[in-house]
Amino acid sequence: MRFLKNDSCANLREIKFMQGQSAIIANRANSKNFSNLWDAEVKVFSQFGEDGIIDYICEVIGISKPKILEIGAGNFEECNSRWLVESRNSGAYLIDGRDDLSDGVHKSGLLWKSHLFFEQTWVTPENINGIFDRATSALDCIDIFSLDVDGNDYWIIKDLDFRNTKIVIVEYNPLFGHKLSVSIPRDDSFLRSEGHHSWQYYGASIKAFIDLLELKQFSFIGTNRVGNNAFFIQNDFIGKFKLSPSDDLSIYSDWPIRDSRSPEGEMNYISGFHRINQMSEMPLVNLSTQSQISIRDILD
Repeated sequence: MRFLKNDSCANLREIKFMQGQSAIIANRANSKNFSNLWDAEVKVFSQFGEDGIIDYICEVIGISKPKILEIGAGNFEECNSRWLVESRNSGAYLIDGRDDLSDGVHKSGLLWKSHLFFEQTWVTPENINGIFDRATSALDCIDIFSLDVDGNDYWIIKDLDFRNTKIVIVEYNPLFGHKLSVSIPRDDSFLRSEGHHSWQYYGASIKAFIDLLELKQFSFIGTNRVGNNAFFIQNDFIGKFKLSPSDDLSIYSDWPIRDSRSPEGEMNYISGFHRINQMSEMPLVNLSTQSQISIRDILD
């Protein structure tokens, strides 16, 4: 039995954990009825429903205590690794450039009771293999790799050797559509807040990641319902997975979020086509042809 502590914040975290645990257990009991990854969604510490999806995939392929390397873990309050550490006693290696990563990890109370490591560092294609090596050394292996840096994501994993990794989670930019493999040009100092005033210019399309990870022997199995995190499993495990993603990738780019900014930096809640049209002159790389295009070239 879990006893609530006197501290009110600790009490809230305990309540949040127990409610999440109940939802996840109910999910597992109903998993035979799932028709896609969206059915598995449960939000506890993740931004959307990734906690439930990750738990479901671990159950299907048989990983009870996965080791996770999460790049873009924020301050460890809202991320893809927190639920695994809390509920599965998983090991985690956390990376973020934010100043409050260390404070968040220490406040979690999990540093002494789990195999939890963190680095405050800026991730680039040049240092990603070193980070992967350090994480592997600390955790013995990396079962799950999660990437969300809102920028150079494609270039960071382009030449990464995933070795024995079983699950890869990457954030894509749904506004770049589903038809072409495109990414922003490589820029190792890229900041989403400075790339374009709207904050909508970052990352790569879903097809870019599907094509890249297919070369690395990973199969696409779906996304979260909101449509910004894509999930892949190592090909050796595809036989255990009974769900098939839709061939129509457009359903994974139906992006409802309206977090666009005005030139003055204020939220302007732009919807639909206008969110990407405002960036029409910004450059992209067509990864299939290795040529530079602009966003206006991908507008329907």
